[in-house]
Amino acid sequence: MSLTAYYTNGEIPQLSTTRTDELVSCKIKYLNEGGANFIFSILQAGTELPTSLRSKLLRLRKDLSHVQTTTEQVESFNANFRPLFPPDCLVQPELVRLNDGMAGALNRALDTLNRPSRRDQDFLPHDERYGLLVTDMRPAAGKAMLEIKPKWLLQSPNAPSNAKRCRTCALRAQRATQGKRTATDEQSSCPLDLVSERKEDRQRAASKTTRETQLADFLADGAQPLFAILRDQQKFLDPRGVLRVSGAEAIYDLCRAMTLRDCTLFVRAGTDGIEARLGDLDFKQPEKLGRWKEVERQLIDDGWYVNAEADSLWCEETICRLSRYT
Repeated sequence: MSLTAYYTNGEIPQLSTTRTDELVSCKIKYLNEGGANFIFSILQAGTELPTSLRSKLLRLRKDLSHVQTTTEQVESFNANFRPLFPPDCLVQPELVRLNDGMAGALNRALDTLNRPSRRDQDFLPHDERYGLLVTDMRPAAGKAMLEIKPKWLLQSPNAPSNAKRCRTCALRAQRATQGKRTATDEQSSCPLDLVSERKEDRQRAASKTTRETQLADFLADGAQPLFAILRDQQKFLDPRGVLRVSGAEAIYDLCRAMTLRDCTLFVRAGTDGIEARLGDLDFKQPEKLGRWKEVERQLIDDGWYVNAEADSLWCEETICRLSRYT
């Protein structure tokens, strides 16, 4: 599936389904989708792409009630996350205007694709007027790339003092008994190892995350300043934990912390070395507070933190750093 679109630069650039002499043509091609957004690649269509479109992807939100509008996404990113990190450490979003026919044309094209069944009824808002141009972190030909979720780089403030699992590993163990296994679970590594003072711990986590030596070495060493910022902000924004949070300001900061605990690190090797950027920094909404509390209580009450879950479910913890050093 690809759609011909026409691009014009400006203070807010525009993509249009209508051709005029001033517009540069390009191809918009479906690439991927998640629970909240579609990702499209931007390809050359006859003429060379302008500099402003090179190394960019088009991200468009889904027509779902829990997804912020595109302008709200940009405003939230600028207010909450852009100031926390160096610019070259973030997948940068840029607002792009869509003409009246763009959303409808893309929805018709999406309807022809063989998409995942759980998402094949997701489409763009029919009246969508904006999208985002985002940094394309796909690797160059012959180069390696990696996507990981660093997750909780500190223990939950509500976890028992005698915990043998960190928050990420406790949830992994609980999910395993339910037959659930996420991409993070598949790595079989502990995020506390990723930021450990012991280099052998960091190397352990890195080697379980990727077999590419250059990328593994970067995770164990070069990525540490970025991980330190991420860890420190998680701690600063959520000092008391979800079970003791109170007040609108503290809940707002908790939502920021939970966003940082679920963001994605994109790492790619290139001719000039390694490039690493954080993405998926879509602000977690306060409506999730009840669910976060429920998960935390289950991990505590059912013994997942201390590796004392029910006998029928019990499995000795061997992955979490806490199980090795406590």
